[in-house]
Amino acid sequence: MSASTQQSPTAGEQPFSLKAILPPLMAIIVGMIMVILDSTVVNNAIPKLVDYFQTDLKTIQWTVTGYTLALSAVIPLAGWMTDKFGSKQIFMLTIALFTVGSLLCGIAQTPEQLILFRVVQGLGGGMVAPIGMAMVFKIAPPERRGSIMGVLGIPMLMAPAFGPVLSGWLVDSVSWHWIFIINLPIGIIALVLASKYLPRSDRHAAPHLDVVGMCLAPIAFSMLAFGVSEGGDRLVSNVYNYGSDRRRRRAHRLYFRRAEAEAAAA
Repeated sequence: MSASTQQSPTAGEQPFSLKAILPPLMAIIVGMIMVILDSTVVNNAIPKLVDYFQTDLKTIQWTVTGYTLALSAVIPLAGWMTDKFGSKQIFMLTIALFTVGSLLCGIAQTPEQLILFRVVQGLGGGMVAPIGMAMVFKIAPPERRGSIMGVLGIPMLMAPAFGPVLSGWLVDSVSWHWIFIINLPIGIIALVLASKYLPRSDRHAAPHLDVVGMCLAPIAFSMLAFGVSEGGDRLVSNVYNYGSDRRRRRAHRLYFRRAEAEAAAA
């Protein structure tokens, strides 16, 4: 009697079905793929951007550096934001911010605008991956998390390889603007799927946030990247100038020695 009573809850449980969690999983995958694609999609377009904006490579490279710095700066905020406002709400907010940033990048008129809008993209996309991973752990049962993460990992591995291919085709066949504008329909699809299928999470008491550290860290990273970029160019220039000065001094010494030898012989 006791055995049958203990087995009845197990018999009443619903068996795991991948179809049940496929819609929220697709919402997470679409949002994460969009962000991962954009981390590699700009690389092939850099020569076109240099010609279009009539600027130098060092300036355009900040479209990649600024995006990466913004991406990494907001990752530590992901846990605090989800505890305070809920994972679904923050996931949709970051997708929306990334999509708006992509649209602004597509209509940028100057390299400074493009760099600024790429930073907006990075601020939106930085929290998509950590929040998406956390939500997968919530919607997947513990015994199935390994297989679900494997399913999630396949498109995550394909996106960085597919990004340069898509970028090269768009830049050559259409325009560089479309490497950013193409994120607009993808972002809208991700928002619709997230709004409809992602479960709403409860808010929790958020821990204390180190505001000063969060402000100073991206500034420090930016200054470090700027120092390395500028220092590399100036170091090469100084080495070249130093070598030129040595060759010049050596030529002067040889000239005066030759002049002295000719004067002595006369």
